[in-house]
Amino acid sequence: MKISAFICAITAVVLFTGCEVVHLANGKYETGMSGRGDFAAVYGDMIIIRLRNPHDETGTENGYWDWGGKYEIEDDNSLVLKMDRETARNWNFYYGIRRDGNAISVTDYRAEKTFQLKHVPALPKRRTDPDAPIPPAAYPAYN
Repeated sequence: MKISAFICAITAVVLFTGCEVVHLANGKYETGMSGRGDFAAVYGDMIIIRLRNPHDETGTENGYWDWGGKYEIEDDNSLVLKMDRETARNWNFYYGIRRDGNAISVTDYRAEKTFQLKHVPALPKRRTDPDAPIPPAAYPAYN
């Protein structure tokens, strides 16, 4: 009888306490550096990330590295992209990606520099007249 009560108590504790999953805020993350088109887009546990091609000195001749999929945030705030082993090996060799408050910090190991992708919330512009129709040109606008 005592064992079954103990098992029920442990089960109740696990079910009711749960664990908190930490994610980045939804929206776009972009750098303000001129000449860099690096960005990330986040929704829940999904991320699309674009970083300069690290194989070239300028990084722009052969474009960018793009990847999209699920991610996790480790206890040390590093982002773990859920990619296949070989792709992860390449990305982790050239880039270190971490959560830094409300931004994503990217360390470019080749260039020995760190930059931030700052959060841009995905909110439409506020309208002065709520009854007026929304013009199509206003759809992609952000605050």
